[in-house]
Amino acid sequence: MIAFQKPEGIAWWCTEGDATVWPIVIRVVAFFAAGVAALGAASTAAAYGWPIKPFDEQHAIRGAFDDPRDSRSFHFGVDISAPDGTPVYAVAPGTVYRYADAVAVRRPDDQEFAYWHITAAVPEHAYVHEGDLIGYVKPPWAHVHLAEWNGKTYLNPLRPGGLEPFTDQTAPVVGPIDVDGAGGRFQATVDAYDPPPIAPPPPWQDARWTPEIIRWRLLRDDRAVEDWRTAVDFANWLPPAMFDAVYAPGTTQNSPDRPGRYVFWLFRNVELPPGRYALEVDASDTRGNTGAGWLTFEVGQSAKTVKLLSR
Repeated sequence: MIAFQKPEGIAWWCTEGDATVWPIVIRVVAFFAAGVAALGAASTAAAYGWPIKPFDEQHAIRGAFDDPRDSRSFHFGVDISAPDGTPVYAVAPGTVYRYADAVAVRRPDDQEFAYWHITAAVPEHAYVHEGDLIGYVKPPWAHVHLAEWNGKTYLNPLRPGGLEPFTDQTAPVVGPIDVDGAGGRFQATVDAYDPPPIAPPPPWQDARWTPEIIRWRLLRDDRAVEDWRTAVDFANWLPPAMFDAVYAPGTTQNSPDRPGRYVFWLFRNVELPPGRYALEVDASDTRGNTGAGWLTFEVGQSAKTVKLLSR
C-alpha cells in the first residue's frame, strides 16, 4: 500500500495501490526546471487602483501575500514600496478606523482596506471617498502594507479583479526538489518562488514572492502513483497554525540585500516500494504564469535508511 500522510490543515489525502514496503535506497537521476509565461488575466468590475500616485500605474512590491515571516506566520497583504513621507490614498470609500500603526477604511458590507505603516491624516470615524488622502508612509518603513479583508478572511490584492493595473509575465522558479527518508518512509520538499515583475528599490531589490499555487504528482515506472495534488493554494490568507504544514525547515523571509528562501512541503511519511520514480512539481502565480521542475529517483532494497547517491 502506498500511503500519503495528510499534513495538518492541508486538504488532501490519498491511499492507492497494494505493494510491499521494502527497505530502501534512493538514487537521484536527474533534475531540471522550466518556466512558461502566460498572458495576464483580465480584470473585473471589482478592481481598484493603487493607494499611491500615480493611481493608474503599477508600482513595485517587495512583500507578497502569504509569504513566510520569521515569526512563523503568513503575510496578510502586499508591501508596496514607497519613500518615507509618500502620501497614501484610499482605494475605496468607507469609515476610518485608526490604529497605532495603521488606518483602516471599512464599508457597510464589512469589506475593509487597511493601510499599515502610515501616519494618519484623517480623524477617527471620518468618512473618506476613493482617492482621498488618508496618511503618509511612516519612517523608516519605506512601504505601505495594503491588506484587503472581505469580512471573513484576507484576500490577495494581486488576484484578478483586485489591485489594478497589474501585469505579470514572469514565471515562478521551481527547484531544487528534495526527496529524503528513513525506515522506509519518504518526505519531499521543493524550493519555489515568483520573481516580481518590477524589482523593488534597494535594499529590497532581490525580494521574492510566493507563487499562488504549488502542485505535484508522482510517477512510478512512467505510471501515475498519485495524480496532480495541490500542496498549497494561497488564494486566501492562511492562519499561523498552518505554517509548519506549508513551509519546511530552511524557509526564511526576505531581508535587506538578501532574498528569502521558500521551501514547501510536498508530502511526508510516504511508503514507497522499490522502483523508478519521477516527482513532478509546478508552481503558478495569480496570472497563470507557470514554472515546472522534475526529479527522478530510484528506490532499492539494500538499506533500511535512505541514502542520496547522486543529484
